Amino acid sequence: MASLRSYGSYVPQYRAPLGEIQKFYGRPGRPRAVALATPALDEDTLTMAFEAGREALNGERGVGAVITVTQAPPFGLRKMSATIARALRLDDGALAIDLSAHAAGLLDAFRIASVLDVGPTLVVATDHLVSYRDRVADMLSAGAATAFLVSGGDDGFATLGPQARASSEVYDVWRLGTEPEPRYRMEVLFDSYASNTTQALKNLEGLAGRPTAEYSAVCASQPHPQTLRGLGKAGVQAAQLEKTSFIAEIGNVGAASVGLALALGLDHASPGDNLVALGYGGGEAIAQSVAVISAPPAVGTREKIDKGETIALGTYYRWTEGRQQQPH
Repeated sequence: MASLRSYGSYVPQYRAPLGEIQKFYGRPGRPRAVALATPALDEDTLTMAFEAGREALNGERGVGAVITVTQAPPFGLRKMSATIARALRLDDGALAIDLSAHAAGLLDAFRIASVLDVGPTLVVATDHLVSYRDRVADMLSAGAATAFLVSGGDDGFATLGPQARASSEVYDVWRLGTEPEPRYRMEVLFDSYASNTTQALKNLEGLAGRPTAEYSAVCASQPHPQTLRGLGKAGVQAAQLEKTSFIAEIGNVGAASVGLALALGLDHASPGDNLVALGYGGGEAIAQSVAVISAPPAVGTREKIDKGETIALGTYYRWTEGRQQQPH
């Protein structure tokens, strides 16, 4: 059984005022998030991944593999995982694997890392799926990164338990070809998130032998605040989300979402606690139990979320318009 040896998180310091964006475009209603964690003009998914990975490694270099997970790589036709490995000065010969797919990809990476026989694996999830103009009021596009050092043995502070999955063929968030902006159908997202996470958690109960209500915390991916509210139908209690929720503060961080929630849960965990990581993306939900066996090396994820500098509306658009088409 694989274990977690360390982890890291990175949240950009700048915050775009979502309320001002909505007012500018005449969008009624209160903002779904206080602000959006926005990478600076010299930041992207690669630089954020580097910061989270450096914190997780804490000087360690003997890594056998690097797996990166993102929906928005800063470049194509290259392995982002190999670039991260070189930037972090890891040992030559580390296996490099890139995953894209959807926002639950971190848990796919955990599954892969659990069966690799190459030594410790650094798993990094990083994202900034940019939505332009008024659509950002729905997409809540923000950026962040998380990293986890996964070992194939039992030498970590937490063990990765069984995974359970549920899926349906839907189109809720997707992008055609080389389109710069994601397409987004909120009503489909809400229904699919609720039904598939409910089934995945039910399936996990059978595998792990623990009812959902008995987990210390639920660390769920968060594409929208309403998706978290819908977890009540799956038996998730408000107290289980209290320490791991962030969508209403900094927005939707895409593939980094479940990792950021898990980092928050681990920061507040104690030996003997059991957490469930719950990822959703592209019609698929993945639930995985995580058993804490010793005090986690807390990295202050909540402080990184709470600490932020507000930027002007014009600055936000200068940083995001054309971000995916032009070098920066």
